[in-house]
Amino acid sequence: MMVALLSAPTISEAWLAAVRAAVHAPGGRSLHSVVSVAHPGPPEPELVRVIDDLLDDRRQHSVSTVASTLFPSNLYADPGVHWHPDMSRVDQQRLDLAAEDLYETYCTALPVLLGADGNHHGTYFGRLVSWPGKNGDGYNQLAVRIRQLRAQRRKGNAVTNAADIVVDGPAELATEVANGKDATPGTLQIYHSHDERTRAFPCLVHIDISVLDNQLSVLAVYRHWHLITKALGNLIGLSRLQYFLAQQTGYDVGELVVHGTVVAAQFGQFGMGRVRRLADEAAALLSSAEVPADPEPSVSGVP
Repeated sequence: MMVALLSAPTISEAWLAAVRAAVHAPGGRSLHSVVSVAHPGPPEPELVRVIDDLLDDRRQHSVSTVASTLFPSNLYADPGVHWHPDMSRVDQQRLDLAAEDLYETYCTALPVLLGADGNHHGTYFGRLVSWPGKNGDGYNQLAVRIRQLRAQRRKGNAVTNAADIVVDGPAELATEVANGKDATPGTLQIYHSHDERTRAFPCLVHIDISVLDNQLSVLAVYRHWHLITKALGNLIGLSRLQYFLAQQTGYDVGELVVHGTVVAAQFGQFGMGRVRRLADEAAALLSSAEVPADPEPSVSGVP
């Protein structure tokens, strides 16, 4: 069954909408589910706790661990300033150094991370900052995208869609760019045409960055989106990555969209009854919860 679009104001409500849709689909699976989050930000803490309790019982990674695979916020010392073409040199240095420290710290730790269980094929953030993610001296896609988006911001461009990020695809083109060759906008959006694996490939295959009306929006495409073990952590990590990009480029935080080509409620792993109870518990929590203060506000100063 195909679900065209699920729209929600927060990532917690978006997660619940996706789970409810999958629960009512045959076998707990839906095809081409698109989840839109109008106001990305932090999750409802009690929802995270409830999901973590279930994951811990099944010896699965926590929500926070999954989120860190996309953006390791514990390694980012947020300087509390947002990029602007007219910002002071001192503030820009603070912002740049915070990003550079994040990249360097992560790349230094990458060999250890690749030795951890489940990371042998690379990590998502490793592919973002050191493509193809097998060592710490690869092509830094984030740094390049930030440089490109700042250039658009300096020109006063409120619309641009020439900033994509590869998560799965051939390394040859990225290597050429790293060696000083220019790439046509969008040409890094390439998948492995010769990849015949049926398992062990990245579920997240592509991240699109688009700017409209000075708002930076992000769309992520997942081959398989596992709603219980991965989805909320994915949404949190993507939201943090989106905030980082907006802070570093001077645009406001816009919409966050996830397109799951196959979305699973994971009945086989957790049982239909348990997943349904989790959805009901989450609905009760979100209906009574106060919206948490957002530590990741939209970037100010954008005309």
